[in-house]
Amino acid sequence: MKDSLINWDEVVNEISEDRRAGKRLRLNFSIEMTGFDRTGRLFTERTKTDDISEIGCRFDLLTPVERGAVVAIKLLPPGYATLPEEKPLLFEIMWVVARTNCWTVGTRKLQGDKIWKVTFPPANQSPKPSAK
Repeated sequence: MKDSLINWDEVVNEISEDRRAGKRLRLNFSIEMTGFDRTGRLFTERTKTDDISEIGCRFDLLTPVERGAVVAIKLLPPGYATLPEEKPLLFEIMWVVARTNCWTVGTRKLQGDKIWKVTFPPANQSPKPSAK
C-alpha cells in the first residue's frame, strides 16, 4: 500500500507551475527579509529561496507572517555578508502554509526592479498560427 501514497504537495506544485504565465526556477538564493510578524513586531530573518520567478519567490520562515503583509527582501551573497549596493525590494505575502517547524511563504514583487541575477525562460505561450 505504501507505493500507492500520493504526495499531494508535489501534485499541487506541479499543477500550479503548469498554469503560471512565468517560469519558476528551483534556485536557492540567500535572502534577508524584514517585516512585521503576526503580532505586529518588527523582525528580520535570513533564509534561502526554494524557487524564484520574475515576479516572486517561495521560501521557509521561522517567523509567522500574515497573508497580505508587505515585507522587504534583500538578496545576500553566499556566506550572508551584506552587499551595500543591494537595496531591499517590497514584496507582498500571497500565501502562507504552516509546516512542522516553519512557515512556507509565497510572495509577489511590488516593485519593478529585478532582484534575481538570472535570465528566465520565456513564459508559456500558445503557439501562434504561421502566416502563409
